[in-house]
Amino acid sequence: MIRTSFRDPHGQTRIGPDTVTRMAWKTWEAPFPPALRALLEELQKAGKWIPSSEVDPEDPQIQLGSETPPLLKAWIHPRIFFPSYAHEWSQGMLLCAARLTLELNERLLEVGWELKDASPSNVLFEGPRPIFVDHLSPTPRSAGQMGWVAYGQFIRTFLIPQILHRLNKTPLGWIYLSKRDGLSPEEAYSQLSVFQRARPGVLTAITLPTLFTKGRAGSSHGGLKTWRDSDENMGRAITGRLLHGLRKQLDRWVSQTAPDTAWSQYDQAGESYSPGGLRAKEGFIQESLERCTPKAVLDLGCNTGRFSRLAAKAGARVVAVDGDAACVDRLWWTAATEQLDILPLVMDLGRPSPPLGWENGEEAPFLERTKDRFDMVLALALIHHLLVRERIPLERVIGHLSQQTTRWLVIEWVPFDDPQFQRLAGPNAHLYAGLTVASFEQALEAQFDIVARRRLDGGDRCLYLASRRPA
Repeated sequence: MIRTSFRDPHGQTRIGPDTVTRMAWKTWEAPFPPALRALLEELQKAGKWIPSSEVDPEDPQIQLGSETPPLLKAWIHPRIFFPSYAHEWSQGMLLCAARLTLELNERLLEVGWELKDASPSNVLFEGPRPIFVDHLSPTPRSAGQMGWVAYGQFIRTFLIPQILHRLNKTPLGWIYLSKRDGLSPEEAYSQLSVFQRARPGVLTAITLPTLFTKGRAGSSHGGLKTWRDSDENMGRAITGRLLHGLRKQLDRWVSQTAPDTAWSQYDQAGESYSPGGLRAKEGFIQESLERCTPKAVLDLGCNTGRFSRLAAKAGARVVAVDGDAACVDRLWWTAATEQLDILPLVMDLGRPSPPLGWENGEEAPFLERTKDRFDMVLALALIHHLLVRERIPLERVIGHLSQQTTRWLVIEWVPFDDPQFQRLAGPNAHLYAGLTVASFEQALEAQFDIVARRRLDGGDRCLYLASRRPA
C-alpha cells in the first residue's frame, strides 16, 4: 500500500514499497543554500539524516494526481527497513530521538537555520540508531531571533511525556496512541499532584506555562522576539542556551538504565530452564540460524533479547517485539551499545499496532509492515501466553505465524503441566488439559514442515525448526 504524508503545507511525501519520494511545492519558502546543503551532506554521511537524491520534478511518476500543486523540487529517499512509531518506542528510544532532534537543531543553528517542527514522527530507527527523515523541516531563522520556533512542540511531544512517565508511570504508548501532537502543559497539569507541580523541572515545563496561559486568556502571542539591532550572534547564543537547557531537562527525567520488572528479570531468574536446558535452547537456535542463514528475523515475545542478539550476530536484521516496556528498553540500550542491528518495539501481540491517522492512512498497522519482510520468525516461550491470556485457539496462533514468515519458524512448545503455563492459566488451567505435544505438532504440520526438534533437558519443553509450506 502506498501511503502519503500531507500535513506539511510546503510539500508531501509518497511512501512506496522500496523508495520514498519527497516533494516540495512552489510555495516552499526557501531552497537550501550551499552552506545548508553541505551540512546536510555531512549529517547524511554520519547516518543522522536520511540520504536523498534530487530528481526531475517534471517526471510524471512523481505526480500524485491532478490535485497535486506544481512542484519546485523532488527527492528520492531509501526506505527505512522497518518503520516504527513513537507509541512503539521505549523510554530510551524516545530519549535518543529527542537528543537527535536537539543535536540537529544545534547544527542548523550554526548556518542560520533551524527545524520548523519537533515531532517524534520526524525520526525513524534503523536498528537501534535514530535517523531524521523530514527533509523539508529546515527553515531559515530571522536575524537576531531569540528562541526556537518549535520549542513548544518539543515540550509537548518529547519532554512532557517523559515527565508523566517518570512521575506517574504513565505508559508512553498510551500518550502517543491518543495524542498525535503530545500533551499540552494544561493537559499534563491536571494529571499531577500539588507537590509534583512544584518540582523544579515540572514548574518550568508545565506549571508556569499553564498558569501563564490562564492569566492571558484570549490574548494573542506575539511570536519570537529578536535581539536589538537584529544581532545574530546574540540570537544564536540565547537559542543555544535554550537548547542546552532542554537537553538537561531530558536527562533529569530519563534514566540511563531500564527499570527492573518481573519479566525483565526472567532470564536471570532460572525458573523455566535448568542451566543445561538454557544452553540446549541457545544451541538449537544457533544451529537453526547457521542452517537457515536468515536475512531478516522477527522475534515475537523477545523479552530482553537473548535470542535477538544471537540472530543479529549471525548477520540478520532483527525486529524484536515484547509487551514489557522495560524488557524492550533494556534490549535497546544493549543493541545501541553493542551496535547490533536490532529494532526493539513495545507491543501487545494480542493487540498489535493498528492503522492510525487521517483515514487510517498515516501510520501503517504492524501486520502490514511485517508482510513479506521476514524469512524467519522466532516464537520462543510465547504461544502459551497467546493461548491463555488472549484465549486465541492454537490453530489460529499457528496460522498467524505462517503469515509472519516467508520461510522459517523457530517455535517453542510449553506443555500444559509446565509451572509457567500453570501460573498463567491459574484457576482456568483445566481448560487446557487437552493440549498435548501431539495436538501441537498436528496444528503445526497443517502449515509447516517440521525440519528439526529438540526436547530441552530438565523438562518437557520442546523446540522446533519448521519450514512454511507454499501457499
